[in-house]
Amino acid sequence: MSHYGDVKCQCCGEDHIEFLAIDHINNDGAAHRRRVGRGIYHWLVKNNFPPGFQVLCHNCNFAKSAYGTCPHKSEQSL
Repeated sequence: MSHYGDVKCQCCGEDHIEFLAIDHINNDGAAHRRRVGRGIYHWLVKNNFPPGFQVLCHNCNFAKSAYGTCPHKSEQSL
């Protein structure tokens, strides 16, 4: 995860590693998994940590997927 910046959620700042995941910045994770399979972490290492990914906590990652943006982002723009 450290290859993608600070080991904390880029949205809310959560820094407990157990709560963190790699996020597809362009919301194309489902299509990417269909192409490469479910081993995203192995794929990232094998492909020399390509751009297009970031660290998010599971909550922000789910919200981004389900709603198009995380509620933290809309709160920040108020």
